[in-house]
Amino acid sequence: MFHNIDGRKIYVVDFDTMPELPITGVGEEAIYAEALTAAIQNKDIVEPGKYGIHIESFDRKVYNIFKIVE
Repeated sequence: MFHNIDGRKIYVVDFDTMPELPITGVGEEAIYAEALTAAIQNKDIVEPGKYGIHIESFDRKVYNIFKIVE
C-alpha cells in the first residue's frame, strides 16, 4: 500500500512471518519487491513487522527501509 509521507512516496508492507524469497511484484510494485528482497538478504530486515520502503533512485535501485512502530 502506498502512502505519501512528507512528500515522499512510501510503500508500506506488514508481515507476520518472514516471507519466502524472492519477493515479486507486478508493474510499479516490482521495484519495491526487489528492494524488500534486497533488504532481507542484506539483513536490513531481520524480523517480521511493518516497514516502509522509499526508493531514492529508480535507475540505481537505491532505497531506504523504515521500521514502523505503532
